[in-house]
Amino acid sequence: MSDFEIRLSKSAVREFDRLDRETQRRFAEAIALLQETPGRTRPGLDIRPLRGLKGMWRLRVGEFRGIYQREGSRIIFTRFAHRSSVY
Repeated sequence: MSDFEIRLSKSAVREFDRLDRETQRRFAEAIALLQETPGRTRPGLDIRPLRGLKGMWRLRVGEFRGIYQREGSRIIFTRFAHRSSVY
């Protein structure tokens, strides 16, 4: 199985840069797992489709969420934020 290409929107890059270093590290580890198997939840990878937003998914890392969509073999992150403000 080939890996998926990971992309971040400009706003997602800004939001990611604002996260503390530990949260960034944890997201990087989760994104590496996501890149290998984008449609499967497994230990260290908590993903779910978002209700009401067709094609959008969320990646949970502690109290933070990464919002992304899959387009073919690409995964495009559009948001990174605390769970209280990401949706």
